[in-house]
Amino acid sequence: MSGGGPHPREAGAAGAGVSLGLRALSKRYEGSGAPALDGVSLDVAAGEFVSLLGASGSGKTTTLMIVAGFTPPDAGEVFVDGRPIVHLPPERRGIGVVFQSYALFPHMSALRNVVFPLRMRGAASGEATRRAERALERVGLAGLGHRLPGELSGGQQQRVALARAIVFEPGLLLMDEPLGALDRALREQMKAEIRRLHRELGITILYVTHDQEEALTLSDRIALMDRGRIVQLGSASDLYERPASAFVARFIGESSIVEGTVTATGDGGIGLAPDLGGPVLPGSGTLRPGDPAALLLRPEKLLVRPSGDPDGGLAARVEDIVYVGDVSRLELALGGSLRVTAKQANRRDIFQPRIGDDVRVRWARDEALLLPASVASTTPTKERTHV
Repeated sequence: MSGGGPHPREAGAAGAGVSLGLRALSKRYEGSGAPALDGVSLDVAAGEFVSLLGASGSGKTTTLMIVAGFTPPDAGEVFVDGRPIVHLPPERRGIGVVFQSYALFPHMSALRNVVFPLRMRGAASGEATRRAERALERVGLAGLGHRLPGELSGGQQQRVALARAIVFEPGLLLMDEPLGALDRALREQMKAEIRRLHRELGITILYVTHDQEEALTLSDRIALMDRGRIVQLGSASDLYERPASAFVARFIGESSIVEGTVTATGDGGIGLAPDLGGPVLPGSGTLRPGDPAALLLRPEKLLVRPSGDPDGGLAARVEDIVYVGDVSRLELALGGSLRVTAKQANRRDIFQPRIGDDVRVRWARDEALLLPASVASTTPTKERTHV
């Protein structure tokens, strides 16, 4: 294809986001067994915030690098506002990029770092300086443009990198693990900053992270990736409340996943007869009695009551309690080798059992999802984090 034609950014209005389309992207690195990307397709609407979430090696960063133009795909196409861009070099794609490593020029002041992409695009010196100062102001660094990167904190350096990425008003911003090098307090500050800028600028953002909390709190939609494929795409609530597989359920949030066989219950519903023994566990879903399955129980959905509670529930014993501030996690034995986790708020008006107590535990049937067992044994790597 020819490298001519208008700049991809010209397809959208100034200051607005652009649409992004990925079509059947594939990539295999020399010497590797499995493909890094295996036919990935994705549509991102103009102004949308979409996160690529997954463990190391899932394909999320390769996807981002292909969109940015730093890695060529073996097959597939990338579209910005409907225009193919795979044939364009990175500097002609009009895309802003923020890396985890900041990638600032250490010998340049913060202001000169932000001015740099404007000067590369032929902006006049005075205009470039004015726009760079405005970008630094947007990210909360007004008055600090004279400092070198080494004179700034990690959080401030990341803000400079963000200002440099948005100063030329790209329609699409790519962010590759941008908060990974920051401590928890700074990560929270930067998440708030990214949310604010997204609202103000209306920019389209494709965000790469292995941290589910970042993805859940920042994104309009999340594409969960595994082994070079998108295994589920949806909102945070979609992935948390309605995971497509046990892999998704294990990766997103905390859960107890019990394997067994679907069985009919006396009240006309269905439940799970656990492989490890113990009582039948009520659940919901489209599986039929006799199907192998895995039951997903989110800990906050479980209600723990005294053993004599008149509303009933399953008999259990408290085997451990972990205090984590606002909540406590209760490890409950339900019979045989069956164990589940409950989570409840540390409030005086809520029953607070002690280790060794006999209790009752129950949950709403429609909040316990029965998933096919064919995907139940798939476990994400230890790189994931809990909410």
